[in-house]
Amino acid sequence: MTTEPTTVFAVDLASLAREIAMDIFPTEQVLAIHKLEDAEWQRICVNPKFQDMLASMTREWQSAANTRERVKAKAATGLEAMLETYIREIGDETIPLTQRVEAGKFLARLGELDGNGDKFGGGAGGGVTINITTSQDRPTITLTATRDPVLEDIE
Repeated sequence: MTTEPTTVFAVDLASLAREIAMDIFPTEQVLAIHKLEDAEWQRICVNPKFQDMLASMTREWQSAANTRERVKAKAATGLEAMLETYIREIGDETIPLTQRVEAGKFLARLGELDGNGDKFGGGAGGGVTINITTSQDRPTITLTATRDPVLEDIE
């Protein structure tokens, strides 16, 4: 016995609800990404479980506490949508070389290919030292934060 493709209902409702709640792409585009036909969408959008998920995710996404994440996600999505253009333009010899080099540097930074992904820099100035003096008759305590934080000997 074979199963007809139209009878199979395997949609990740949580993923679909999240993408619609985020409102980064129009609903039609989200449906196209999930390869949903109009009839399937009509069944899903009236499903109480999906409606609850969508309402919950929309509340969470729109909350003031989520502003930073919302802006970050939208900025990242917008940037991602333009990546193909940047990549294509780097090879366009009608664009001045300096601009193409800057685009290349930007892509290298974005892809963490420029060696600057190391938060401590890996070289000089890559840490913090704190000296604590409590009184003249007590020794100074030195704390050093580096890639592997250690407590140095009391001086």
